[in-house]
Amino acid sequence: MEAATPEEVGTWLADRNYFVLEIASAPLQTLVATGKAELKIPARTMNFFLLQLSSLINAGCPLIMSLHALFRQSPKGPLRELLKDLREKIESGKSFSEALKAHRRVFSNLFITMVEVGEIGGILGEILERYAYINDAMYRLRAKIIKSMIYPAILLIFTILVAWALLAYVFPVFIEKIQVSGEMLPLPTRIVLFVSDIITGHSILIGSLLALAIFGFFMLRSSEFGSRWISKAMISIPLLNSMFMQMELSLFARILGTLLKCGVPILTSLQAVEKALGNVIYKEAINSIREAVSRGESLTQAISKHRDLFPESIILMTDVGERGGNTGDMLEKAGIIYERDLETTIETLVSLLQPAMVIFLAIFVVTLTMAMYLPLFDIIKTVR
Repeated sequence: MEAATPEEVGTWLADRNYFVLEIASAPLQTLVATGKAELKIPARTMNFFLLQLSSLINAGCPLIMSLHALFRQSPKGPLRELLKDLREKIESGKSFSEALKAHRRVFSNLFITMVEVGEIGGILGEILERYAYINDAMYRLRAKIIKSMIYPAILLIFTILVAWALLAYVFPVFIEKIQVSGEMLPLPTRIVLFVSDIITGHSILIGSLLALAIFGFFMLRSSEFGSRWISKAMISIPLLNSMFMQMELSLFARILGTLLKCGVPILTSLQAVEKALGNVIYKEAINSIREAVSRGESLTQAISKHRDLFPESIILMTDVGERGGNTGDMLEKAGIIYERDLETTIETLVSLLQPAMVIFLAIFVVTLTMAMYLPLFDIIKTVR
């Protein structure tokens, strides 16, 4: 197995009723890739592949034949190479999950875990179908976010470029031509001229500071302290915190509900959910919940200790699910609800962002117009 710690291997084996005698580290060379370039498959292509594969297996087609059928109809590219490699590994005697582990950059730990459960329980087709729907929901959600941000991003970039061009080239020349006397310029003109001098005189410094800030952000995010600080900020910023929290909650409820419905042990399910989430604060909370459940507490009791991250609605639905023996169903329904709430929140934020950008552009244009025309009015008065 590939794992971060021996404890992770022990937990995985114990959840599947294996009695562990010894866990030893494998030599490094056994984990080194064969030298082939890592495959990169677009999310849309992968989503279509998963839906097709689950449909074929649910229709009764054996796994080898399903992969071979998809291989023949796929055009030349990374997906065709992936299908060929998976088929060859399975034909050589490896299980489907073992073949997937050779492509961890293509398949997530969550997907590999679900496939392992499907192979053990004989429900691979159902597992693939459920994961395909989860993957499809996440793909559509990401696409919706990107699509919603295209217009504000274009407007912001256009505004910055126009502002830079006007302040760096147009405004200084204009002021130089109309400033024929030594009279003091109006306050708006002086402010804009000061900003223009900074942009024209220190453009290299500004660009360097901007690049340094971007580099520093990525370095901060890659560190343990920085990733935790950024995660904390994401769920603390007003207006934006609801969107980030709903995103994590929808993933948590969807994935955990699906795994529990498929018969995955709850500790393994929580471990898979922890790996799937992106926010460090939520990861720490899931880890705490898993430890509480391992001590004998119910899932509802464990989640209730983190009411700042999990609202009453999801605690209530978990409690109802545990009392009725259908926790997976209730969590899946909660995930769907949070996905819809997230879509509504995104639409609301975008509807607020677009007029805010227009207002900012209008204020900039008015300020620049006043800075340019007030000196002209002074010249006209002097002439009269």
